[in-house]
Amino acid sequence: MAKVAKTGDRQKVAEASRGSECPKCSKPTRIVKRVKDRERGVPGGMYISCSVCDYFEKL
Repeated sequence: MAKVAKTGDRQKVAEASRGSECPKCSKPTRIVKRVKDRERGVPGGMYISCSVCDYFEKL
């Protein structure tokens, strides 16, 4: 018999402990992992990023 995955009843929990609103536009932010961007001169790592404007902050 095949096993049935038990992932349907799990809920996604967003980590909102650090910055849930963008200081520039007051829209919700998210935590993202970025690679190094030489064009902007931004090192890689974990960032709080706004999906509306260009705001980002390194964690």
